[in-house]
Amino acid sequence: MMDSREAKRTVPVPPVDADGEQPNSQTPALSISEAATENNPQDESMEDILRELQRTSDPTYLHTVSMNELYQNVYQSRPPIIDGLLYPGTYLFAGAPKVG
Repeated sequence: MMDSREAKRTVPVPPVDADGEQPNSQTPALSISEAATENNPQDESMEDILRELQRTSDPTYLHTVSMNELYQNVYQSRPPIIDGLLYPGTYLFAGAPKVG
């Protein structure tokens, strides 16, 4: 006959490997670091994001583009209005400057 103390010490045999019990660990390993240096730094604070959103939603806001951004953009060409002569866009027709 089995003693009650012996029965408590025996580990139950699981019918499937996935049904086994977790080991009892005395020192838990933290998977999430609490140190600020080990976490990914937040690029922008919420105040900066809110300020940028307010700035761009202002009706007087004019979006500007740097020359590098402008040159890196690939634009679709439009068909000519008059083949080989006049293309869509802005043209300035100016005469000679006025003298005198």
